[in-house]
Amino acid sequence: MALVVNDRVKETSTTTGTGTFDLDGAALGFETFVSGIGNANTTYYSIVNENGEFEVGLGTVTDAATDTLSRDTILSSSNSDAAVNFSAGTKDVFCTLPASKAVILDSSGNIVANNGSNLTNLNASNLASGTVPDARFPATLPAISGANLTNLDASDLASGTVPDARFPATLPAISGANLTNLDADDLASGTLPDARFPATLPAASGANLTSLNATNIASGTLASDRLPTVPTTKGGTGLTTIGSANQVLAVNGAGTALEYQTPTTGDITGVTAGNGLTGGGTTGDVTLNVGAGTLIDVTADAIDVDLSELTTSTSDADGDFFCVVDSVNAQKKLTKANINISGFNNDSGFTTNTGTVTSVGVTAGSGLTGGGTVTTSGTINLDVGAGTGIDVAADAISVDVSDFMTNGSNNRVLTATGTDAMNAETNMTFDGTDLSIPSKIIHLGDTDTYTEFHALNQWRVVTGGTEMLEVNDNDVQITNGDLVPGTTDAQDLGASGLVWRNLYTGDLHLTNEAKSEGNAVDGTKGNWTIQEGAEDLYILNNKSGKRYKFKLEEV
Repeated sequence: MALVVNDRVKETSTTTGTGTFDLDGAALGFETFVSGIGNANTTYYSIVNENGEFEVGLGTVTDAATDTLSRDTILSSSNSDAAVNFSAGTKDVFCTLPASKAVILDSSGNIVANNGSNLTNLNASNLASGTVPDARFPATLPAISGANLTNLDASDLASGTVPDARFPATLPAISGANLTNLDADDLASGTLPDARFPATLPAASGANLTSLNATNIASGTLASDRLPTVPTTKGGTGLTTIGSANQVLAVNGAGTALEYQTPTTGDITGVTAGNGLTGGGTTGDVTLNVGAGTLIDVTADAIDVDLSELTTSTSDADGDFFCVVDSVNAQKKLTKANINISGFNNDSGFTTNTGTVTSVGVTAGSGLTGGGTVTTSGTINLDVGAGTGIDVAADAISVDVSDFMTNGSNNRVLTATGTDAMNAETNMTFDGTDLSIPSKIIHLGDTDTYTEFHALNQWRVVTGGTEMLEVNDNDVQITNGDLVPGTTDAQDLGASGLVWRNLYTGDLHLTNEAKSEGNAVDGTKGNWTIQEGAEDLYILNNKSGKRYKFKLEEV
């Protein structure tokens, strides 16, 4: 990104507010910002609104579907040199060179800042003569090569480390009080005084250490043969022998030591009834009883299963299994499908023999036809009865809408003709995408208010019996409530022989900038706005920002 300033760069914009401006295109005889300044480059700009608002600053150009100019730094403006909250109107946006950023010559032809006091970013490489005074050097030279420096004083070294190569092979015999990082491995003679040992020795072998103090043990575990009998004051038992069989370790009567004691027996202090039991107690003799429940009966000395408590069912689905006892009294469950009638006492005389019935009657119910009586053997037919909208074939029942619909044809819209009949409308069709109607769409029976496809390529809106809008192939458009032509400078409002009676408008904006040629007098193009005052009419030049007043004469 570079700062670029160029001649004849100017565009218009209708952007409002304090943000980035959308650029609407170059003014006649000028370049766009993208062409003259370049994408992503910065430039000095000036924005002037037709109402007098202005702003000068530094911005960034962006090449996009709609080119933009950001307002990065405000140098001066009509808003006390702060960002202007631009109101509506067409603004001129152009490249400029702000006075505060210009380099000018004085009356003698010299740059105003020629004494150098305000010059910055000077390059010492450009000094061709003279000598730099000591006062221009810093108190401490920067970290550059000192290869050519002489008479250096080692006492002036304030930081860093002298490399080994700068020391002699053997240090002179001077005090080592200030030496650090000494390596004990380099000790070749002498004995270290006790003060040179750390307070705690490192974790090395202590085989040769004597006079050790056990109170200094801070971690690890002592071997069992290193331990004496642990007194009770240290959490031990204080005992040196083990008691006899069935004795327990307990505190003596005085509460001062542990000893082995033979426990004595006593009464149970409480009996609690668990799951399935009742009773219990905390004193004297207690009784526990089995609790009775569903299908369980409890008596003095027996527990019985009571099947009489089962719920009675008349559903065949509930009889999947039967409880049975075999010849060796083993209890089993038997599926009902495996129970043979032959295993029962057939008191009723059921048989598996087949034969003929003496007389069976079959009656056709609602929606059916046929039926009859069979006295020996034979077949009875039942048929579904056909009716309005129902067709019955050998193996199918179908709905036949033709029985209650007239004019049936593909894609026609159905309408009701009474409570049980329909009509397929000849002039109203829907193919899944397009709905075709011959003329009007009326609002709830209000025949004076409707939209209508009036003729080929023509559509209109009528309210109260009066046509309010007509759209045809001349390309009239309504957008967000605004009546606009289909293309710029291509349609007229009214005609030479068909004029509007009155035209009511607020401000009147006039422009011929979209035309290929200028006006018929001097060939130029303009952009003006006529506004009303209490006593005067004013006209504003939207391109130059100048304002004029009509000279009116009272009649």
